[in-house]
Amino acid sequence: MTERELFERTNARTLSGAYLFEGAEELTKQQAVDRIVSALDPGFSDLNLKRMKAPDVNAVLDAAHAVPVFDTLCVTVFTDFDDAAIFEELKKRGALDALFASTDSVILFVRREAAKETDLVRLFREKNRAVSFEPFSEDRAREMCMRLCAKRGVRLDRPEAFQLVDMVGTDAYRLNNEIGKLCDYVGDGGTVTAAVLKTVVTPSVEYEVFPMLNALLAGNKKTAMRMLTEAMKNGQENPLRVATFLEGRLKQMLIAKELLEEKRPRPEIIKAMGGNPKAAEIALKNAQKFPLEKLRNAVAAFARINADMKSGTMNESDALLLAIYRSF
Repeated sequence: MTERELFERTNARTLSGAYLFEGAEELTKQQAVDRIVSALDPGFSDLNLKRMKAPDVNAVLDAAHAVPVFDTLCVTVFTDFDDAAIFEELKKRGALDALFASTDSVILFVRREAAKETDLVRLFREKNRAVSFEPFSEDRAREMCMRLCAKRGVRLDRPEAFQLVDMVGTDAYRLNNEIGKLCDYVGDGGTVTAAVLKTVVTPSVEYEVFPMLNALLAGNKKTAMRMLTEAMKNGQENPLRVATFLEGRLKQMLIAKELLEEKRPRPEIIKAMGGNPKAAEIALKNAQKFPLEKLRNAVAAFARINADMKSGTMNESDALLLAIYRSF
């Protein structure tokens, strides 16, 4: 089931039985849960809405057989569930179909990440009850920003929407927060300009650090170190955040390099790297420039930063600088 189909069925109030929500885009996932819950009569929502972590099979069956009180629907939201245990116990009791049979209740199994291929997940997909909330594309993120600003009576033109997404990324939660800050800053009827973006927006570490990383990968260590020193001196970045970002990129490059050595197909490598596909493409390209052993040593150098800081061997700035000199 697509997000659009879920949205249409929610509006038509034709949802019933169990659904699996998964994927990396948390904001739209939570909004989907909220839309379903909003169909309940608020006067009796305490009686007809349950949220439960780590449910056992008895809790799942109770939800499947639940009857609404003074309303036409009841909703149960499950998180942190054990796929294998729930599937095996439902199968043992001959109750797999009971998940989808109710016309009076909606059961939402909500994950905070992409679902792995388990028997329970396959069951939801076979029933067309799995909804994947994928990360926004850059185009979708820009459109969302312009739409949210317009709803607040604020003008955000396309060039500024491009700049905002470049600065923040495509995560909907972060964009939503930055839009709130921008709209409060310019006020009703105001316009978001490039200068306003620079003043108000908290850029992502990728936006701040990518130019430095590109300089390092190009062999221009002197320029990269100057950029890093200036960013930390001005308080734009802290060493640990930079170190975490660089370690993540180097790990992506290492995964890519190992799979390249195994002559795996490009689409398989991009998928294995995870994260933003665009960033994965860049990391794959960069991985081809480095020997495998050098990447392994670089990842190990950045992994030592936390240990060095916790042991008091050196402060985080010195640990970061040493890892960079060891790695590039």
